[in-house]
Amino acid sequence: MSDHAMPQKSQKTQNSKDSPARHSCARLITKLHPSWCFYVAVWGIIAGLITSLVFELNFPSPTLLVIILVILIIITFRFANFITIIIAFLAGFLLGTFRVSPELVGRATIANFQGQTIIIAGNLSEDPDISKNPPAIRLKNLRIYANKTAESFSADDSDFLSLVGTIYATIANSSDTNLERSDFIILEGKLESGFGTFIGKISRAKILNIERSSPGDVFARFKHWFSDRTRDFMPSPEVDLGLGYLMGMKTGLDKDFSAALQAVGMTHVVVASGAHLAILTGAAKKLFGRISKFTGALVALLLIIAFVMIVGFTPSMTRAALVASLSLVVGYVGRKFTPLRLIAFTMMLTLLINPTNFLNLGWQLSFASFFGILVLAPYLQKLFYGGKPPPWLAGMLITSLSTSLICAPILIYNFGSLSLLSFVANLIILPTLPYAMLGMMLTGATSFLPIIAGLIAQLTRLLLDLHIWLVNFLSDKTAFILEIPSANPFIFLLYLPVLLFLLFVVYLDHANRKRVRNDRPRAEPS
Repeated sequence: MSDHAMPQKSQKTQNSKDSPARHSCARLITKLHPSWCFYVAVWGIIAGLITSLVFELNFPSPTLLVIILVILIIITFRFANFITIIIAFLAGFLLGTFRVSPELVGRATIANFQGQTIIIAGNLSEDPDISKNPPAIRLKNLRIYANKTAESFSADDSDFLSLVGTIYATIANSSDTNLERSDFIILEGKLESGFGTFIGKISRAKILNIERSSPGDVFARFKHWFSDRTRDFMPSPEVDLGLGYLMGMKTGLDKDFSAALQAVGMTHVVVASGAHLAILTGAAKKLFGRISKFTGALVALLLIIAFVMIVGFTPSMTRAALVASLSLVVGYVGRKFTPLRLIAFTMMLTLLINPTNFLNLGWQLSFASFFGILVLAPYLQKLFYGGKPPPWLAGMLITSLSTSLICAPILIYNFGSLSLLSFVANLIILPTLPYAMLGMMLTGATSFLPIIAGLIAQLTRLLLDLHIWLVNFLSDKTAFILEIPSANPFIFLLYLPVLLFLLFVVYLDHANRKRVRNDRPRAEPS
């Protein structure tokens, strides 16, 4: 009997020694929810896009390889575990690097023409910036006509080189032209090196030809018609600020006031983005949702489409439209995104649409504000008020403080200054922004009734005057404006305390949930 017991004991000891290794292997192949692989692939794509763009890693790829990588990611959904999520991340990373390749090719190609006088053509991506002297434009869908001069060039010339990217140009002979968004323009000028998201720059270019398809950009035309009707009832600078609020038309703002907005850290309020769409969609759902849930969602979605077409596909507007549309659709079917997943998904989509969005200040501030509102602010509210909703004023203060903290390193890096009073401006301006937008919209909409439009315009002007006074007052408080060297990457180390705070709060939240589970009474065995 003892002879049989000894081998059994030895076998039991051997199993106990192997158990940690077996346990580790079991954890690696433990089945996970497919969403793990999906969102890890999303972060992989983002990492690949940003890495390739910053370090200029050009990896052109055949279409077949891209298809294989996409199929590989889809397969990982079926067999989601700790091993396959690594595969999903690597496949996503490669897809991101491949997407940046056309952008890098465009930059490398146009660099060969720097210092030369060239003929270049493209479509206006945004309304001309007439506030600058000379006016500035942005061209996309680029064509370079190499070895051509103004004398030998013909508008129907098919000998050109197509490029991916955007050109920034100032126009020397724009006084006798009426430029409109989406116009196809042919320029001649000396090409200079680009900056930011632009692959090149031309100063004081000469317009050789303008082509406008019929009927042209009707949404841009409506925007200018509406702004003209509003200007009939309200003077500058109030009307310029109001149109900036309503439709992102910041080109009419006075240079001194634009500088004051920058000093106070409030440039984002005159860039049409998520706050503007949230106001529009919220009003639509409240008004038309009384008819039915479907009607409210449909009208809100149509408003998003119309607003984007009027404002244009700027980086911040693209992000805001994607977030608002996804939130509407997912909310309609009774589901919701977690904040980090929503941020990651929309970040990936906007970078896939245009990888150079990452270099755009508006895009950066848009996502920073988004993170502050959806991630940091709720954790601060939970820290100070537990599970209870904070008072209205406290909630606004926490939200303003959160966005200011997250946007601060970006503003310091780009401008070399930071106003400690920016959260005060946010606290006063953001709650009253919907009323200013509503007043501007009603002023233009009732322009055929001069008495009513004039009354609405006067009331709206009072609110806009308050905003202008506040911005100018705070910008004069130079003692609260920190001057810090710009373009210093170490400034982003300021995010480290925020990250540590979020990790600490998440840890406490996890520990509390675990304690609650352990404290639950267990059912007695029958």
